[in-house]
Amino acid sequence: MLAEGNKSGALCVLVKGEVEILKGDMQVNVVSDPGAIFGEMSILLDIPHMASVRALTSCDVHMVHDGDAFLRSNQEIAYDLLKIVAQRLHGVTIYLADLNRYVRSV
Repeated sequence: MLAEGNKSGALCVLVKGEVEILKGDMQVNVVSDPGAIFGEMSILLDIPHMASVRALTSCDVHMVHDGDAFLRSNQEIAYDLLKIVAQRLHGVTIYLADLNRYVRSV
């Protein structure tokens, strides 16, 4: 669906199925939540995709080919996406703090 290092401008919404998120050859997550969104970081930061998204099962995916224009013209969806990104950042921040405490205790 999305390839790490490419800059597609696409926003993908998982309707049904299961995908894996890959950083290089390492699987970093498996997602099967309907409504999960991929490609948003690339669009928001105007950078190539930071990871690949690959189907693990048969999937239905809604592709928005000009994700930037879509988010600019759909403010309610953009706001909901902002909340998702904030939740992810919160989770990563907690993980890094816990990892830092663990490393200091070893």
